[in-house]
Amino acid sequence: MTQTVSPPSEATPQSLFGGPRTLYRGTDIDGATIEPNEGLWVRGSNLNELIGSIDFSRALWRVWFGDMPKPEAALAVDATLAAATAALPGHAVLNGIRAVADCGAGMVQAAACGFLADLSALERVVRAEAASHGLPDADDFIQGLVCIACAPVFLETALGGGAGPACGESHAERVLSAMGTAHRDPAALRAIDALLVAWHAGFGYITPTVLVPRTAIGTGVTLPQAVAAGFMASGPKHVGAAEEALAWLKDIGPDASDDAVFAAVDRALDSPGQLLFGFGHPLFVEDPRPPHIRALYTQWGFGGAYIRLFDLACRRALERKGLRPNIDFITAASLLDLGVTEPRWGVGLGLCARVAAMVAHAIERRDRPAFGVNSKAARKLLATVPVGWL
Repeated sequence: MTQTVSPPSEATPQSLFGGPRTLYRGTDIDGATIEPNEGLWVRGSNLNELIGSIDFSRALWRVWFGDMPKPEAALAVDATLAAATAALPGHAVLNGIRAVADCGAGMVQAAACGFLADLSALERVVRAEAASHGLPDADDFIQGLVCIACAPVFLETALGGGAGPACGESHAERVLSAMGTAHRDPAALRAIDALLVAWHAGFGYITPTVLVPRTAIGTGVTLPQAVAAGFMASGPKHVGAAEEALAWLKDIGPDASDDAVFAAVDRALDSPGQLLFGFGHPLFVEDPRPPHIRALYTQWGFGGAYIRLFDLACRRALERKGLRPNIDFITAASLLDLGVTEPRWGVGLGLCARVAAMVAHAIERRDRPAFGVNSKAARKLLATVPVGWL
């Protein structure tokens, strides 16, 4: 994982949907490099090079197929996702999600149940739309697009919405619509696409929301069911920090003075048992995505009161404890400036994007033996684990 994730030069890139296959090398899809050159990589490219330069539909194609789509293919993907979204209102699956939510389940848990339902009617819609644009018709591709299209609507429904279709020509617009914000200006769309691309992949199989779908698919479940498992793998310590950070910034308020922001950071740092959510990272000294995204915002003219709070909080946390922001914190500030008021969308945005990696990794993992290796290799690997280690 400390090497570039692209396969050796003598091997052709692996394609998930019918292309040539290569030997498994940790991951041919994505992965991280650590000190001294920290970074996230997707199909051999630094993730920061993709953030701000491509939209989510192109990122989706690239992580699944290993190359950049032609412009017409990217537009066709968006049109196909839009067709699936338009077919969702009135679907029985939404009633099921509402019923689970009404029983007290959380947003993510209720939304995950949607992927357990019979989605064959949506698959037929997607297959027909994809065929009309000349897109691939492989079952994995069709089911993957269904999962991508459903994610924001399922999450919106779990929060009590979802009565009407999420509107917009691009996936970014439809995610904004699901989150209940009216912002559709170019800077807002670029910002949400940047966040979606930043969350879509990059860590390989080490994150729970990717590792769990890989494990689940090995049991023989369907691709949407593996995505459901990925949703269930998120929690307060993984993806959930964005929700906490959004609530924290919202409590401080957009009109807070510099001193008030500094005091809020100090309280979080100095109060026993309290955490400053959105800072630090389990893998990196500095998450490479936030500074890159923040620089893009300056170029695009995006940002308001909450990006100001982001800057002030980052300055104070660095001065006090040497802490740097992670993707959760800039996601929280960005969503607030986009007009998102529900803190749980901090988690929702990340999951809407991460479905891309869940699908890619589940398909890659499914083609391997049940324990990831053959029986002889599995026994040899198990023998190296110290007794009592687990």
